[in-house]
Amino acid sequence: MARGPRSSVGRERLSLMGGSRSGMDHEADVVILGAGAAGLAAAERLMRKGLRVIVLEARDRVGGRVATLRDTMAEVPLELGAEFIHGKPGGLLRRAHRAGLTVSPCNDRHALLWRGKLGDGEDAFAFQEPLMSAKGPDRPMADWLEEQAHIHRWSPVVCAMARSYVRGFYAADPEVASTLAIARMERTADASGGTTPSRVLEGYDRVPHAMAAKLLAKPDTLFLNAVAEEVRWRPGSVLVRARTRQGTPLGTFRGAHAVVTLPLGVLQAKPPAPGAVRFVPRVREQERAWGRLAMGSLVKIFLRFRTAFWREQEATARFGFFHAPASAFPTWWTLSPHRRTRHLVGWSGGPAAASLSRSSERVVLGRALQGLSQLFHVSVRELNARLEAWHVQDWQAEPYTRGGYAVIPSGAMDAVAALARPVGRTLFFAGEATHAGGDEGTVHGALETGRRAADELLDRRSKA
Repeated sequence: MARGPRSSVGRERLSLMGGSRSGMDHEADVVILGAGAAGLAAAERLMRKGLRVIVLEARDRVGGRVATLRDTMAEVPLELGAEFIHGKPGGLLRRAHRAGLTVSPCNDRHALLWRGKLGDGEDAFAFQEPLMSAKGPDRPMADWLEEQAHIHRWSPVVCAMARSYVRGFYAADPEVASTLAIARMERTADASGGTTPSRVLEGYDRVPHAMAAKLLAKPDTLFLNAVAEEVRWRPGSVLVRARTRQGTPLGTFRGAHAVVTLPLGVLQAKPPAPGAVRFVPRVREQERAWGRLAMGSLVKIFLRFRTAFWREQEATARFGFFHAPASAFPTWWTLSPHRRTRHLVGWSGGPAAASLSRSSERVVLGRALQGLSQLFHVSVRELNARLEAWHVQDWQAEPYTRGGYAVIPSGAMDAVAALARPVGRTLFFAGEATHAGGDEGTVHGALETGRRAADELLDRRSKA
């Protein structure tokens, strides 16, 4: 995974953090598991209050599911994970602006392929307004869609687009996903400025990089290539054992508290699977909560062509998004507002992505080109001739993520708050899967949970 350049001083510091101190004991007020958005936000808040923190991150970078690959030939950032800022989330936008980053809106015009014809797709999103008003009792989205299609006399294309929206935007299976949870997320997004997407032009990873600057400035604070294996705890005391990804012990990391920001898929993993963490004693309420939730599947593909042929065709030039509900990659988009790029990004979520992740990269590329052939009426042979480069990002294959983002099954809305509940005034849980206010699955939601967990910790320390 490509990273931006570091000075020799930066490389030396990283070497010291992961090398010469290995096998020793390290101590701080708080040990934070994970240097994604939630972990960095918690560290930021706690350090501001004067606490000493240690952050353990299994990867060789910060950011978690914010991961940017830079195409040096085209001089453009490719977002392997989180890509868009939806609406106007204040906390995230403030961080971007403080870092001197440019946030610009994307081309939000949507095209739709239906029965062999590509046209304007706006009318196919007629399900969104009723979805925001969905009432209980909770049920799977598939059941709600069937009922609403009858009530509103939706056309087959609206029904197909609604199912595709659940699978894609929410990385969920409509037969499983909670209608009330998705309705809440839709209302929350609408209240914060809607789902119109914007992009960080310099690359989304610049946001967590800026947040990590103070951690990097303090030796023995941020440990990369540090895989937490076991969390032993009792009230007021935590001991974390960690190893490198190569298996070398890093010793123990002690603190009075821990903030756990691991992705849901990692929490659900069982030792000795890579990335799995053992809690001693067990955290049974949290285990029940994460067992009731699901990790949505997600596969992205990035294609760079010799020319941006979609801008050369009158029928497709004005669109920024392309939908083909029956395809393995039902949604495609350009890198707008970047100009003159020759990239298309394919997105597959839910059951289709789970199926793709069991396939070879060659098969995934073939399925992607088949879908584009239907969208743009260009043969697969011709697309292969025009293709310069590609990258497949299978988030199920990432051992320290194990999927895209959390999915709330029907009847499991209360599990989110249960997962977020502190344990014994000692363990605090954060991450997008713990956001109980409708921003699950988002970077700004993860940031909010990190701050929330830090504030819970500070409150309990003040009362100790």
